[in-house]
Amino acid sequence: MNKYVLVGFLICASVGFAEVVTLKGGGRVEAPLLKEVDDAVVLDLGYDVLRIPRDKVLRMDKDKAALTSESDLVDTNRLYTIAVPKRITTSEAVKKYAPAVVLVKTPSGLGSGFIVNKKGYLMTNFHVIAGEKHITVTQFLLDGKVLRRVLHKKVEIVAVAPFHDLCVLRIKDFDGKVDPVVFAPKENLTIGETVFAIGNPLGLERTVTEGVLSQTHRNFGGILYLQVDAPVNPGNSGGPLFNARGQVIGVINMSARRMEGLNFAIPARIAKYILDHIDAFAYDESNPESGLVYPDAPRKPTKFLNELKKEKKQKK
Repeated sequence: MNKYVLVGFLICASVGFAEVVTLKGGGRVEAPLLKEVDDAVVLDLGYDVLRIPRDKVLRMDKDKAALTSESDLVDTNRLYTIAVPKRITTSEAVKKYAPAVVLVKTPSGLGSGFIVNKKGYLMTNFHVIAGEKHITVTQFLLDGKVLRRVLHKKVEIVAVAPFHDLCVLRIKDFDGKVDPVVFAPKENLTIGETVFAIGNPLGLERTVTEGVLSQTHRNFGGILYLQVDAPVNPGNSGGPLFNARGQVIGVINMSARRMEGLNFAIPARIAKYILDHIDAFAYDESNPESGLVYPDAPRKPTKFLNELKKEKKQKK
C-alpha cells in the first residue's frame, strides 16, 4: 500500500464518527471531531479544520438520531428562549403558555402580546400602540381555579419596527414568575400542520382558536406572511401563533374582513431578528425618526418658485 494512502487512512480512522454540533442560535455543523479542549472544539471538514469557541456551542451529539428525537433543546442566552419541546396537545400547550399571553391596552384600543423573557420584555403589533405612549398590560394568572388579573401601568416602549408591524415593550415592574414563550431554533414549517392562537379578540380574554397552516409564504407589499385558518378577530393582533410543540411560529397581525378562514401572521423569524438586533430598532422618545413618529417630507417653497418665475419673465 502506498505510504501516503496509509497515512491518510490512519488519520481518518483516528477521527471517529461524525459529531453534530448545535450552535447557539440554531445553526448546526456535522463533521468528525478532531479535538476537544476547555475553550473550543475542533472539527474536521475534510478540506480544512474548523475551530468553534466553546461559548458558541449549545450541545454536541454523536449522530443525527439524537437530534431527531423529541428531546428538550434549550438556549436562553438571548432576549428570548429557543427550545424544542415534545409534541403536546393544544390543551396542554394552552395550560403551559397561556400565562405568557397578555392584553395590551391604549386609550385608542386594545390588542394582544406575549412575554418573551424573564426581564418583562414582550412583543405585540406596532399598530396596537401606534401614536400612543400611555400603555397598560394585563396578565392573566391562575391561582388554583381562580383567574387573577394583574394590571401593569409602568410599561415602556423598547423598540419599534413599523415596516414589519412589530413592537417590543417592557413591563417595568415584572416579577419574572411567568415562564416566557419559546421559539424554534430555525423555521421548519409544513403546510397543513396544526396551529393555534391565544389572544383577546374584542377584549374576550385568553381566547384559544385552532386551525391549520394554510400557506407559509403569502406575499403582501413585499413582506411574506403565514396564512392560517384559525379564527382571529380585532383584539388578536399581536398575539402568538403556536405550533404543535408550543413554539411560537408567528405573530397574528391581520385578517381578511368579511371573509372566513383568511388570517395572517408575521413569521417568528422576523420577531427573532428584531430581538437579536434590538439596538437597531430602539425607540427614542426624543427622536421623531425612531419609528413611532415620522416627520412630513419637506414641502416645495412654492412662494419662492413663483417669485423666481416672475423674475425670469420680466427679464425676457
